[in-house]
Amino acid sequence: MAGVYRMDGTPHETCLLGSGAQKFLTKPVHHVSSLVNRVPRRVWRWVLRIAVVALLVPPILQWIIAYLVGSDARILPPQLLAAKNLLIVTAHPDDECLFFAPSILGVLDRNKAMTGGLLVMSTGNNYGIGEKRKLELMGSCKALGISDQRCVALDHADLQDNPTVWWDTSLIEGIVDKYVKKWDIDAILTFDEGGVSGHINHRAVSAAVSNYAATNPQAPVTFTLTTASLPRKYTILGDLPLTALPFAWRIIEALSFPTSTADVKDGGRALVANTWHRYLMTRDAFSRHPSQYTWDRHLYMIVSRYVWFNDLKRVPKATATGTAGGADP
Repeated sequence: MAGVYRMDGTPHETCLLGSGAQKFLTKPVHHVSSLVNRVPRRVWRWVLRIAVVALLVPPILQWIIAYLVGSDARILPPQLLAAKNLLIVTAHPDDECLFFAPSILGVLDRNKAMTGGLLVMSTGNNYGIGEKRKLELMGSCKALGISDQRCVALDHADLQDNPTVWWDTSLIEGIVDKYVKKWDIDAILTFDEGGVSGHINHRAVSAAVSNYAATNPQAPVTFTLTTASLPRKYTILGDLPLTALPFAWRIIEALSFPTSTADVKDGGRALVANTWHRYLMTRDAFSRHPSQYTWDRHLYMIVSRYVWFNDLKRVPKATATGTAGGADP
């Protein structure tokens, strides 16, 4: 085959391929190029504008919520912001920083008089390292501003970390009630029915705490962390505009007329976003769990919406004609 050479005498790469292979490779390129050239320039200009907006809106919105309106009562209800003792109820060590950190830090950082507490229903002993994970949890609590005295991981025989076992919700309700009274809790954060990741232990905790909050007249106000669909979970800030859509008018009002009080109808939902500093604190908290810091968790701590912002929903009190949650799925 006749060779084609560069000026320095070395063969040109394309000549190492036969003419048929060259045609096979270049034909799709020419086809794509032809299609691109057929699109009018004004269309490309609109595509570029939309792309710029799509890239700029999420971080700007994050900045507005985190720095400007995050303390407004229409964005973060007084039931949470003005609480004296906050309790976060999770299933395993590391749940607190993988999912709840924006809420924990956002609330505790804005109310220095509030005392935070973390109640974890298991030691995460599924792989036999429960004691190690309990020690790691203490470091995470410290990074999140929760004292050792209120950082508890239980090791109950009927509440062992197991992705195939639905926990006894009545048992969990009794434990939660015990700590609510012991620590004088007036606000609770926990999973919603989806458990964020869908883990069966997460969903059992949600069912128990939600039922407790709905049916016990003495139960404190309880908010659950909203579970997003899989495509929305790993978009960094990309999902924030859609998540913030129900809060759009409240955000506009908060920018125009800040307030520390809100109508009852505005107290059913909350939106909390991490500042850059609190995001770094979130990463620091998870770094205290070295046994869980696998390569995919490094990626998670960047792309997951749950390390950047949380949206919460309040558990309503049960009506006289029905009760909420608590059943085995």
